[in-house]
Amino acid sequence: MNIQIHESVKDDKGFTLVELAIVMVIIGLLIGGILKGQEMIANAQVSATVAQAKGIDAATSTFRDMYDALPGDINNPTVRLPNCTDTCANNGDGNARLAGNPGTVATENLWFWAHLNAADLLSGVDNSGNTVWGQGLPSAKAGGGFTVGYTNDGTLPNGSGTGRGGHWLTIQGITGTPGSAALTASEAARMDRKMDDGASDTGSVIASDTGSCESSAGVYNEAADVQDCGLNIRIQG
Repeated sequence: MNIQIHESVKDDKGFTLVELAIVMVIIGLLIGGILKGQEMIANAQVSATVAQAKGIDAATSTFRDMYDALPGDINNPTVRLPNCTDTCANNGDGNARLAGNPGTVATENLWFWAHLNAADLLSGVDNSGNTVWGQGLPSAKAGGGFTVGYTNDGTLPNGSGTGRGGHWLTIQGITGTPGSAALTASEAARMDRKMDDGASDTGSVIASDTGSCESSAGVYNEAADVQDCGLNIRIQG
C-alpha cells in the first residue's frame, strides 16, 4: 500500500504595492489632519488673545465712564467698588496715570487688574496680588500674559520702535522681565495685522524684539518658528 503524504504549503505573501500605497495615503491624511488641527488651534489662540486685548481696552474705558477714574489709580476703592478687599483696597493717587512703566509690575499697574475684577469688568484674575499669570495678572491665550503701564515718551520694553506716550498693555513671557518673549514672530505679526498696521515698529502695536523677531526694521521674521517676540498694545487709558 502506498501512502501519499500531502504537505500544505502556506502562501506567505507580503503587502502589494497597491496596499502599501493605500497605507501611505492614509498616514499622509492623518499627518495632514494633525498639522491642520495644530494650525487651527494656533490661529484660534491668536484670535482669542486679540479679543482679550480689545476686551481689556474696552473694560478700562467702561471703568472710567462708571467711576470717573482709572482702575489702579482710583481713590477710595473700598467704598466705591463692590467686594473690594486685599489688593483691591489699595488707593491710587488719582492723577489719571498708572504708576509703573509698561512691562513692569509695581503698585498702581498691579492694582489695575484687581480694580477691574472688583467692578466685574474683567475675569481671569483674582484679588491675591500675586504676580503670576492667571492669579494677580491675566494670562494670554497665545502664551505668557498681560501687564500694563504708562510711558510719557513712548519708550517700550525691548521695543523695536517708539510709540506714543500713554498707557500700554504688554504681552510678555516672564512677569519680572519687561518685554520678555511670549510669541513667535508669526503670531505677533498676525496680531499686529488684526489690530494695527502690521509693521513691528510703528503704530499702536509695537513688537518687543528679544532675538529674531524682526528680519529687518519694521518687518516680522515670520519664517522663524521661535518665541522671540513680545507685543506692546496701546490702550485708551
